Amino acid sequence: MEPLKGYDAAFALRGWRDASKPAAPHEIAGDDPAVLRARVDVFMAEGGHGYVELAAWSFELNDWVRMEGFEAG
Repeated sequence: MEPLKGYDAAFALRGWRDASKPAAPHEIAGDDPAVLRARVDVFMAEGGHGYVELAAWSFELNDWVRMEGFEAG
């Protein structure tokens, strides 16, 4: 998948401190979703995130599309 211009990669981990997602997420991007998926626990712990999703950029929707969601607990 090709990255969007201005973004580092086609996939991202997007994290929110509150699972209800009231604020803009903290994001890290990458080209390999498996590598990002393997970092979910560390990403949650480092950022204090209550909810993290693995997302892919959709050119058709011009937005991130959730592939998987992960909740702390």
